[in-house]
Amino acid sequence: MDRLISTTFIGSIFVVILLLYFGLTIEEENENYQKNSFLNNIEIYAQEENESPVVKNSKVIELSGINNADIVNSRDINLNSFTVSVWFNTTMNVTSGNNAILLNKGGFGSDRPATNLNYGLWLGNRERVNGGFETTTGDDYYLTSQGSYADGVWHNAILTFDDEVHMLKLYMDGLEIATNTTNTGITPDTTGKQPIRLGANSLVENGIINGNFTGQIDDIQIWNYAFTKEQVADLFNTESNIPR
Repeated sequence: MDRLISTTFIGSIFVVILLLYFGLTIEEENENYQKNSFLNNIEIYAQEENESPVVKNSKVIELSGINNADIVNSRDINLNSFTVSVWFNTTMNVTSGNNAILLNKGGFGSDRPATNLNYGLWLGNRERVNGGFETTTGDDYYLTSQGSYADGVWHNAILTFDDEVHMLKLYMDGLEIATNTTNTGITPDTTGKQPIRLGANSLVENGIINGNFTGQIDDIQIWNYAFTKEQVADLFNTESNIPR
């Protein structure tokens, strides 16, 4: 596997599982922030209402609240440790008890093994950012931001989990905002075969897709290990300079 090389020490480890950028070259982003060239070719399919899926060619993905997008490449996307990063821009209102999902693998709605959340980021009540995972028995390990982020401005949400030190962390715009230490042996449910879904619940029960997000998402990335706070800050500072 190729390496991801950043301006800190990220490049010293073989880390990249998934890296998605659309419409940009390495030079346009940052000459010191190189990407795995093989993973640049992974396709996202955007599902429009009552239409066949189409390959999404644009960089920013527009989500209308009735469509979603799936990452169809299934190579090694079930993860025990992870870093999940997504940029989003929205002004939607999320009512109490509902979710608006940015990205999720495994989905919500069932506590059966192989149907639980492997990892995900979403907006919850009062448009607060949530992130976390569920175990194979359906136990929830979630973190929630203090503030609302539905302000029509681009924000970066990053979720990390290290299964060796049992630490779950949520970062917003480069800053650590919430932490949860799990017990030894607690790991995400990695047994499901659901896609990574953008903008809706990846667990489809009886054909119903819920948790729809309205707004824009961009620069979706997933690694198979937990970033340090220095690596999170480096990634945020680099991507903050990318025009959207």
